[in-house]
Amino acid sequence: MDLRTVLHAASEWGLDLIGSLTPSLIGSAAAQAWKPKMPWRQRILQWVVGSTVSYYATLAIIAVTDWNGFVAQSIAFGIALLAFDATPRVARATTDTLITIPARIADRFLPKKD
Repeated sequence: MDLRTVLHAASEWGLDLIGSLTPSLIGSAAAQAWKPKMPWRQRILQWVVGSTVSYYATLAIIAVTDWNGFVAQSIAFGIALLAFDATPRVARATTDTLITIPARIADRFLPKKD
């Protein structure tokens, strides 16, 4: 295997990856247009979540229903919009739960003082 073969395979893989993520990234960017006063940290997080959910939802819809890519991407876009809006609440709930874990472990395994 020579360098030309490796570079050709890498470029094809990269183009396939970019091509499969482009619709979900555009959808996430369109969803952010509805919320102009979001901080950048939250924008990036929601962009990553929205595009990831859209990508995997598209694969799942195609695997389950065998519909074509356009229909699956349209449905996955709607699912990604819901995930995009739910991200802040899910992140907050996850943080709140993780904060209480040490206290729960201590209550369960350490004896209570009277």
